[in-house]
Amino acid sequence: MSGHSQITVCIDAHTKTNILLRAAQSSAEEQELPWSVLYVETPNHYRANKEERARILRFLTHAEALGAVIYHIEDTDVIKGIHRFVQDSFQTDTPVTHLIVGESSREGVFDQFRTSLARKLVRQLRNLPTQIQVIPLASQGYKSGWFDRLPRPDFSLYKIAFALFSVLLAYGASELLRSNIPQIEWKINSHNIAAFFLLATVISALRYGMIAGLVSGIAGFSTINYFYTKPFEKFALLHTGDSLNLTIFLGASLFISFLGGYNRASHLSLVKKEKRSQALYKIHRLASAATERNEALKILHEELTELLEMEVAFFMPPAVNPNAIELVYPQQVDFNDADRNSLETCWDQVRTTGLGTLFSRKTNWRFEPLLVPSGEIGVIGLKVPANIRLDASFGRLLTALADQAASILERLELAHMMSESQMREEREKLRAMLLSSVSHDLKTPLASIIGSLSVYKRMRKSDRLVPEIADELTDTALSEAQRLDSFISNILDMTRIESGDITFQAEWIDPMEPLKSVAKRLKNRLSEHDLQIIRPDHDVEIEIDLMMTEQVLQNILDNAAKYSPTGTVIKAICRAENKGFSYIIQDQGPGIPEENRQSVFDKYERLKQTDTKVAGTGLGLAIAKAIIEKQNGKIHLRNHEAGGAEFTLFFPNVRTKKEEKIK
Repeated sequence: MSGHSQITVCIDAHTKTNILLRAAQSSAEEQELPWSVLYVETPNHYRANKEERARILRFLTHAEALGAVIYHIEDTDVIKGIHRFVQDSFQTDTPVTHLIVGESSREGVFDQFRTSLARKLVRQLRNLPTQIQVIPLASQGYKSGWFDRLPRPDFSLYKIAFALFSVLLAYGASELLRSNIPQIEWKINSHNIAAFFLLATVISALRYGMIAGLVSGIAGFSTINYFYTKPFEKFALLHTGDSLNLTIFLGASLFISFLGGYNRASHLSLVKKEKRSQALYKIHRLASAATERNEALKILHEELTELLEMEVAFFMPPAVNPNAIELVYPQQVDFNDADRNSLETCWDQVRTTGLGTLFSRKTNWRFEPLLVPSGEIGVIGLKVPANIRLDASFGRLLTALADQAASILERLELAHMMSESQMREEREKLRAMLLSSVSHDLKTPLASIIGSLSVYKRMRKSDRLVPEIADELTDTALSEAQRLDSFISNILDMTRIESGDITFQAEWIDPMEPLKSVAKRLKNRLSEHDLQIIRPDHDVEIEIDLMMTEQVLQNILDNAAKYSPTGTVIKAICRAENKGFSYIIQDQGPGIPEENRQSVFDKYERLKQTDTKVAGTGLGLAIAKAIIEKQNGKIHLRNHEAGGAEFTLFFPNVRTKKEEKIK
């Protein structure tokens, strides 16, 4: 049978379309049938906003990822398009024997009398051997109606007392008018009497709702009957006209009470919606500022608990088992077996479950799936107190909250995935740069060392090795070995600095000491340049880590020698100032372009493509900057007037040799 039929689900831009996709996938797995997704594109497709069109595309992409076959057809009408597709399928090897469609909620008064698209489709396909499953796309259990806008009856003694007091005022006003104008014949058909008591009913209904209005109307009816109709001071009616007038008055009072209560309820509903909108905006603003999922869940939990005055919990699938569902925030909630069953039904069937739905299962919790276009990502649960009225407006609110929470959590998940992707790309980039440096820059000095020693050995065996050539070969091998050692030291130093393994030990020393030590160490490297060291104007001491500062000076001077033409001058200027001490290293190379002056301090950064001709790992300046900043100093780069590069190494602590710190 599996090769002779298929399950097809019809979709549109509804936000709950994932429910249909999950239902179709589950049915296909249970019946071992292939399944497909049908989208009928009508002229209304191009009138929809960009968000709706993008949502449809995401649904189709998600369905394809789930294993569905996608059918995208065009027609002037959705019903006609679906009917034509199903009818044509029976001419193929895979007819549509099971069709799944969604049905949106109908909330308007007149919408209740209109036939839904799903029901029209059922009638249209009744002559075809296709089973049609209609799945609601809104919370079930409560339908929105006109009476939903009326509040629960409130028999507060204060409100009842207000209604009775308003009738008393109306009676007092009537008596005051009668005593001042005695010539008027007071009968029930006198409109001013009824007007007073109707006014009391209106005020009571608008102020405290329908119940207060009804109490006021009945009390007004009784007062008129007792005091203003014959027989007076008795609850009886002698004339048919009086009976008719009082009946009209009572009917008008009831109608006014009902309208007043509805108007007040509508006003309170609008105020409540405004407060909820502000609260939702606040929740969105606060949660959107979060950078991690747990932080966003904490904010959502606190704000929703305060807004709804209910216990709120979030459930999401664990990383090890995406098909399961577990509590993620807060850490603990009171759950029984019925609560757990409703939660799992919500997750498995992607539909609202719990209190107030068809899937209540004797639980006080209400569960709503957290849906995004790519699928469901979790469930939000609310423990509904006994005094909360569950109606269509509550279902819509919960759906809006769930959609907002899902959107925020999806954004954080996407941001996390992008961050991880960027980190992986950065690690790969650094790895590639390091491998490039190791494969080329470290291999170059090794090749020179091996070549020099090989020539040395062959010439010695053939008795052709003279002292001058021997010195030249050994000097070359020694120089390249020192350069190789410098490369490896840079890599190790950068790793130690980033891991925090290096402990800086500051001491007061003569600033000339590290310069002289580095100059001696780089004697061969600087042999083709003229190194000029300029002492400070007066004898001072600086507080630095001697060994690490020597490493910085070595990297800067080695860099100057590397990029400066042979025979040029390299200056190392020592300058003591009121605010600290500076080493200023100037070379006569080509300088550094403006756009590269910050990036040269990045790891593995080379100045330009031709820079690969100059050996180096690209770590020297990055190490220099890290060491300087670890000592609370600063490193600055610019091009001096002659055009070469100028590095300034600034240290904040300086004093004269008389142990007095310069002020």
